[in-house]
Amino acid sequence: MTPLEYLDKIREEEFCSTCMKKTNIEPHHVNFIGMGRDRKKELIEHYSSIPVCRLCHQTYHKVGRKTFEFKYDVNIYDLAHHYLSKHLFNYSEFITKRK
Repeated sequence: MTPLEYLDKIREEEFCSTCMKKTNIEPHHVNFIGMGRDRKKELIEHYSSIPVCRLCHQTYHKVGRKTFEFKYDVNIYDLAHHYLSKHLFNYSEFITKRK
């Protein structure tokens, strides 16, 4: 699964990973990409994305990681690991079934 395919999977998630609202999802990159980089390229940082709603995404960037994690009682690195494991495991099952 390419990094851009992974981002599509994150966008397809049904709930925000922090507030659990069922809403439109956007990926939040746990590993900082930086302004000016082309997010449409196959970047390894895409694999660190978690699904968040717009409000949670804005809140994260406003208050920072530590305050955000305290507010929502989450560890964003654990969330990133969870979603990466979930999607890569499902993808490997899909490839195995195709053989």
